[in-house]
Amino acid sequence: MTDEEFEALTREIAGPCVEFHEPKCDPRYTERHDNPTPSGGDYSVAFYYDEDHNPCPREEAWYINIVEYTADGTRINEHYGMTGRASCKDSQKSKKDIP
Repeated sequence: MTDEEFEALTREIAGPCVEFHEPKCDPRYTERHDNPTPSGGDYSVAFYYDEDHNPCPREEAWYINIVEYTADGTRINEHYGMTGRASCKDSQKSKKDIP
C-alpha cells in the first residue's frame, strides 16, 4: 500500500479526527461508526490497544477507547474500557496474588 493509499483509507475511515491528530487514527487499529452516539454525537471512533497499550487490531485488543464526535469533528466525549481478554488476565492475576 502506498503512502497516498494509506492516507486516503485513513481519512475515509477516521474522518475529521485525522485533522486533530488523534492517537493512532490508523484503519488497522480503529473502527468508525456512523451512528448517533449516547452523548449526542454524530459518529464515534473506537481505538484498540493490546495488553501493553500499543495500538492493535480489534481481535487482539485488551483495551478500547471510544471517542464521540459531532459532524464537524469536534470531540465531545470519551469512554475507556477493557475487553474480555483484559478482564480474564486481571482475574487470573488477582487469583495468583491471593495467599
